[in-house]
Amino acid sequence: MTVILEFTLPAESFSFGRATGGDPDVLVEIERLVPAGDDRIPFLWATGEEFDRFERHLRDSEIVERVERSTRIGDSALYSVEWHDGKEPFLNGLLDTGGTIVEGSGDDAWSFTVRFADPSDLERFHQFYHAHDYPLEIERIHSHDETAEIEFGAGLSPAQREALRLAVEHGYFSIPRETTLEEIAEDLGISRQAVSERVRRGTESVLHHSITGIDPGREEAEETAAE
Repeated sequence: MTVILEFTLPAESFSFGRATGGDPDVLVEIERLVPAGDDRIPFLWATGEEFDRFERHLRDSEIVERVERSTRIGDSALYSVEWHDGKEPFLNGLLDTGGTIVEGSGDDAWSFTVRFADPSDLERFHQFYHAHDYPLEIERIHSHDETAEIEFGAGLSPAQREALRLAVEHGYFSIPRETTLEEIAEDLGISRQAVSERVRRGTESVLHHSITGIDPGREEAEETAAE
């Protein structure tokens, strides 16, 4: 039975978080894709107004071999990153115990949604992070069946669905607006940038599904299977 784990982790407590935390005004998100070969997290999205400090800090990190900005769209930029093997023990441990990162974003703290193919893999990960004293805060553990409608219904992740639900219920899309991203962020206990990214990407997924009739997550999976 597939198990979904949602947790947060302070950026300063693991190498990847420190490498991507060079600018508190920049939100970083892992690009959702299935990497080829042995590459782990080859692409990152950064959202903010300026990226110079973020880029310098990322390039200077001991776990980074190469960084290249691939494209910029509005206030978001996509980066291609090569990492030194073995220098990120937390993420290596997560992936080596059978975890697949479904979603990840962070600034001063990182939020992850991770899929485990079997509960025994989750138990191995639990033993791993306890043995190394990583200060995880578990937000939710649930089965894949509980989220199947969410994941394959407009391609929304659980975090995006919750952010959009609050945005709709509190009148963020009303004219005039009845709430702000800051207020939604306070309800969720996360940063304004994190809420902005979830609402933006969630809205994009819903529009994509409404116009094409195809769930983005399912479309990505079919494209990967065809390669």
